Amino acid sequence: MSKQKVSRIRAEDIEPYRARGGQLRMVLHPGSVGSRSGYMGTAVLQPGEYVVEHFHPYGEEFLFVVSGDLMLEAEGEDWPVSAGEGIYVPIGKRHRLRNVGSTESLAVYHVGPLAPDPALAHVDTEVLGEEGNGGTADGQSDQAAGTARVLFMMKVAEDRREDFLAAYEKVRLDVAATHGHIRDQICRAPDKPEQWLIASEWTSIEDFFTWERSEEHKELVRPMRECYSEPEFRSFTVVAETMATWS
Repeated sequence: MSKQKVSRIRAEDIEPYRARGGQLRMVLHPGSVGSRSGYMGTAVLQPGEYVVEHFHPYGEEFLFVVSGDLMLEAEGEDWPVSAGEGIYVPIGKRHRLRNVGSTESLAVYHVGPLAPDPALAHVDTEVLGEEGNGGTADGQSDQAAGTARVLFMMKVAEDRREDFLAAYEKVRLDVAATHGHIRDQICRAPDKPEQWLIASEWTSIEDFFTWERSEEHKELVRPMRECYSEPEFRSFTVVAETMATWS
């Protein structure tokens, strides 16, 4: 008999994640309910809004439209999907979701199975605003000016790697729903496999410290802290950002 408990979470109680477009809420996931096979959330888009193009290297996506009219753009193909309809996106298929109607839309998504490495669960292939060419002609863009970059380096012994990644999975999914968080990456040095780096981007350094100092954060990261040694922390405020111009 399973020892896991039935869990109920209200989507409206979750702070929406806006860095990828619209209002995304990850409702049921390993960090919130201890799920093991995937995660589920909601996407609210206003007319004209879209979720940036991305793909899931290890997970299939199941999308059901509750209200509104959407267009799923998948590698050159357009798939209209309206209220009462569901659509399936295979593993590795690049896709973007756009509200093409005149009213607010609501969709529910599920992605599974979970990736073996949290860093591979979701890969963005564009940045919000990229379609409108937010930079200048020479590729210079200062849209990121004022945002914060947080770098956290540590050493993880090989025999603690799996426990470390499992603990980070819960932190990663929780922080994705935190106000001010934009993106998170976990990296491993190719020449020093025990050396790891967690890099995150925030709308401001104040938003990061608000989360970092909370009691919820302290309890959430406790299992991860037990897996690493020699931690180093650095934070920076972005002055300017240059986007690539080659294609």
